[in-house]
Amino acid sequence: MKIDPIPSHTPPRAGPPSKLAAGVARLAAFWATPGVGRAGLCSPLVGVVAGLGAVFFLKSLQFMYAYVLGGLMHFTMPPTLEGETGAISYPWPWWMTVLVPTVGGLISGWLVFAFAPEAEGHGTDAMIRAFHRGGGMIRTRVPFIKTFASIITIGTGGSAGQEGPIAQIGSGFGSYLARLLRLPADERRILMLAGAAGGVGAIFRAPLGGALFAGEVLYSSTAFESAALLPCLASAIVAYSTFALFVTPMPVFSMPPLSFQGLRDLPLYIGLTLLCAAVGWLYTRVFYGMRDRVFKPMPIPRMFKPAVGGAMLGLLALAFPQVMAGGYGWVQWGAIGEPAHLLGPGESAFVPNMSMGLLFGVALLKIVATGFTISSGGSGGVFGPSMLIGGMLGGGYAQLVHSLGIGQAVEPSAFVLVGMGGFFAGVSKTPLTSIVMVSEMTGSYSLLVPLMLACALNMALSRRWTLYEEQVATPIDSPAHQGDFVIDVLSQLRVGEAGVRSQGIEVIPAALSFDRLLQKVARSSESLFPVVDGGGALTGVFTLRDLRLALLGSDSWGRLVVADDLATRPVSTVTVDDDLHTALRRMTELNIDEIPVVDPEDPARLIGLLSRRSLTTAYTSLIKSLRGDSTAADVRS
Repeated sequence: MKIDPIPSHTPPRAGPPSKLAAGVARLAAFWATPGVGRAGLCSPLVGVVAGLGAVFFLKSLQFMYAYVLGGLMHFTMPPTLEGETGAISYPWPWWMTVLVPTVGGLISGWLVFAFAPEAEGHGTDAMIRAFHRGGGMIRTRVPFIKTFASIITIGTGGSAGQEGPIAQIGSGFGSYLARLLRLPADERRILMLAGAAGGVGAIFRAPLGGALFAGEVLYSSTAFESAALLPCLASAIVAYSTFALFVTPMPVFSMPPLSFQGLRDLPLYIGLTLLCAAVGWLYTRVFYGMRDRVFKPMPIPRMFKPAVGGAMLGLLALAFPQVMAGGYGWVQWGAIGEPAHLLGPGESAFVPNMSMGLLFGVALLKIVATGFTISSGGSGGVFGPSMLIGGMLGGGYAQLVHSLGIGQAVEPSAFVLVGMGGFFAGVSKTPLTSIVMVSEMTGSYSLLVPLMLACALNMALSRRWTLYEEQVATPIDSPAHQGDFVIDVLSQLRVGEAGVRSQGIEVIPAALSFDRLLQKVARSSESLFPVVDGGGALTGVFTLRDLRLALLGSDSWGRLVVADDLATRPVSTVTVDDDLHTALRRMTELNIDEIPVVDPEDPARLIGLLSRRSLTTAYTSLIKSLRGDSTAADVRS
C-alpha cells in the first residue's frame, strides 16, 4: 500500500480526519500561499455568517430602540446618516428611566452568569484571551449568549458598543468551523480572527478597518498578526457584501467637505491629541477602578451586579440622557451638526447643537456611564463609547480654540473626526485601525495626515495603559507563539543532518498476529513501531499507547487482530529533506517522541526514525555554532 507524502505546509492532525476536512485539505494543497491555505479557503464562509450576524444584531438593536427606549421611555435619540428625520425627545417618566436599564441589567446578568460567564464585560478581551491562551477555542454557546445579552444591555439604554458582541459572533463561528474541520490550533486562531474581522467590518461599515482591527488589537505595541491579514480581508469583504444585501451601506457619520491646510494646522491637532491622551488615561482608570473597587467588593451575587450598574446609569441619565446606549447620533447632532437632508427649510447644515461645556461634560460622564454598564458585568463593547468620548472632546476643543480666535479656518467637524480616531487609538493600541475605521465611518479621507499624527502621537503617549487587559506586548510574549522563535532556528537544519537512527528499529510485519505481536513488543525497548507490508512498504505506525487501548478488548477479539489493524493512517512522516521545524511541529501535534523518516522519492520506504533527543542535540549544536560565529565577529570588529 502506497502512502502519499504529507505536504510540508499542511501539519497533520491527531485522529482520523472527517471527509469534509480531507476535502478542504486537498483543495488547500493547490493554494499554498503563506497565510492562506485552509484558513483562507474557509474565511469567506465565516464572512457570510459574520455578515448575517451583523444584520441580526443591528435590526434587533433598532427594534429595541423603537419599542423599549422609544415605547416605554419615550426616548428618541438623534439619528446618524442612516437614520430618518425625527424630533428628539428626552426620556420620561423619571422612574421608567431608572427602571428600564435596571431590568435590562438584571436580564443580561442572568443570561451571562447562568449560561456563559466568560461572556461578561466587553467581548473583545474574551476574543484576545482565546487567541493567546485558549488555542482559538470559543464555546459554541458563548456567541449566542453574548449577542442576546448585549442586545438587551444596549437596547435598554446601557452605555456600551457593538464591536465586542459582533466580534464574538464572528469569532465564535470561526472557532466552531475550525473544530468541525479538525484544524490545528494555529489555523483555528486565524479563522477566529477572520470571523471577528468580518463582524466588525460589517457592523461599522468599515471592511478594511475591521480586517486591520482583528490583527492589531491582539498586541499593546505596534505589532500585528500578519498571518491573519489575508483571511481577515477575505472575511471582511464577504461580510460587508452580505450585510449590504439587507442594509444599504452608508458611512455612519455625515461630514461637510474637509481639508488639511498644511503645517500651520498641526499644532492645533497636537493640542487635541494631548487632551485625548489625558482623558484616555482617566477612562482606563475609571473603567477598571469601578470594576475592582466598586462592583467586585459588593456582597451580592455576580448576576445582580449589572442590575445595580443599570440603576446607577438610569440615575445619571435623568440629568444627562446623552450617556445612554451607543450615542453615535449625539456626536452627529451635537458635535458635528446635522446634514442638509435631515433639516427643514432655512436651517443651516453642520452647525453643532451642543455648547462647549455640554460637549466636555458628556465626554466625561460617558466614561462614568460606561463604567456603570460594563464594569459591573454588563455585556457590550467599548468601541462605541470611545468614539463618542473622542468625538465630544473634538467638538468641545473646536469651540474652545475658536473662542480664543485660533484656527478659524479649520472646520469644527475636522476636530471631531480626529478626536474620534486619536482617542480610540490611545485606549485600544490600534493606530492603523483607528485611522482607517474613522475614515470609513465618516466617508472622508481628506484628513489622513492629522489622523496619522493624532493616532501615532497618542499611541506613543499612552503606552502604559489600555482598555484591553488581555493584550500582550509582542508576539514573543504570546503563548500562541511559543516556540516560533526556536522553530526559526530549526528551519535552518534538515532532518538528514540531525542523526536519523536506522539501527535497532523494531519493524512489524502487517500480517503478524496479535499474540506474536505482544511477544515481540514485550522483548523490545522501542516505543514506536513501524508496520510494513510483504514488500517492505510502510503502511502505518503504532505506539505503546495504541497497544494498551487494543489490550482492553483483546479477550473477545484478540485472535482476529493482526498488526495492520493497529496501524495509524495516514502515516505522519518526514523526509530527510524536510527541516526540523516541520519535524518538531508534527511530533508535538501527535504527542510522540519519534517520527518515521522516509525516502523523498518513495514515501513508503522507511529510512529510519528521528527522535526528539536527536532534534534537541542538533538545535543545541547550531546555537553553539551561531554564538561562536557571533563572538568571532565581535572579536574581529
